[in-house]
Amino acid sequence: MNTYLKDKVRWVNNKVISGEQLFFFAFTISLIASFVVNTTFMIYLRINQVNWFNYFALFLLVIKIYIFDSFNWKEYIAITITLALAFFSWKNTQINTVMIMFGFILGAKNINFNKIVRHYFNVNFVLLLLIILYSLLGIIRNLAFFRGDVFRYSLGIDYSTDLSAYVFYLCLAYCYLNYRSLNWKKFIGILIIDTIMYLITNTRVDTFLILLIVPVIVLATSSVKTKMKKFIVSSFWYLNIILPYTFVLLTYYFTFGNPIMVKLNRILSGRLTYGEEGFEKYGVTLFGQKIAEHGWGGAKGLTMMKNNPFGYFYIDSSFIRLLIINGTLLGVITLFIIAFISIRETIHHDYLLPSILFLVVLSSMIDQHLLEITYDPFLLSFLSIVPFNLNGGSQNDKIK
Repeated sequence: MNTYLKDKVRWVNNKVISGEQLFFFAFTISLIASFVVNTTFMIYLRINQVNWFNYFALFLLVIKIYIFDSFNWKEYIAITITLALAFFSWKNTQINTVMIMFGFILGAKNINFNKIVRHYFNVNFVLLLLIILYSLLGIIRNLAFFRGDVFRYSLGIDYSTDLSAYVFYLCLAYCYLNYRSLNWKKFIGILIIDTIMYLITNTRVDTFLILLIVPVIVLATSSVKTKMKKFIVSSFWYLNIILPYTFVLLTYYFTFGNPIMVKLNRILSGRLTYGEEGFEKYGVTLFGQKIAEHGWGGAKGLTMMKNNPFGYFYIDSSFIRLLIINGTLLGVITLFIIAFISIRETIHHDYLLPSILFLVVLSSMIDQHLLEITYDPFLLSFLSIVPFNLNGGSQNDKIK
């Protein structure tokens, strides 16, 4: 019977569908469903209905992991425990994004990472253009938020900072795929996009991070490296560990009695305050917990901003959310994945991915998108096949 099942799986793999095709089918479904959840289309849709598409995608990934992929028994145990932790986190928090992301991280084994990023870029680029068009045509709402007397438009996305985050991650994906041809013309193009996004969304963090993308990637991929350049690019791997830890400490020990912390909190739009409040009110759990958050996103959030602005409470930082909402165990696993990818690539003197993750970590200290598949495809490099971007090798050619 065991031999028969193996032969059957082999026949399915060779004749009907491959593990790669199954992965990209699931990836497409989840990218579309997760994107729609973050738009004003949700005024007309029920979240549970859309989430069923994500659950179906996760089901396909489980099939790929346990039938199409090949792991040893220790790896299968580790995978099963991780998926179980993600499942319990979903049940405890009623937030499915982390569970979906871990499904894709573990399901990306033997998939070329360049193909993953290219697929992510193509799908999300089209979706973003369509949603902006729909909002400008009045098919869906273009929510207008405000900071002081400055209006911040979201162009069909739930919130203006989410729109700028989509642009940030798309710019990251574009530069990752085209790092060899980055030049001053493309830098000016990205600068123009960045300026337009700032005028529309008035988002400071993503505006600054988009400006950093080209110089950081050019520095990381330059063939000519001085001692200073080598020191900087070799520092990305441990900065990707130290920065989240430092931000957690700053948040946990935040006090209005420290003028430096107060100024930093003001720069970060009060994120240290809300994070510290989260630690104080809810504490840290192993498996996650459901907490009451009231953010500005969506039509309901806009109504609250206008009528009850003091009711706002939302934990933005991905790393603080992991500890307070999703659970410490998943937080440790996430940090391990980031560290593993960064160290693995640095050992091979390939600094492209560590530099990308450095920018992702900077963003994730402020925003909540680290473990959302609709934004961040870069953690999928954990088990996928990462081409030798800087040091040659048979996989160095651009994926067609």
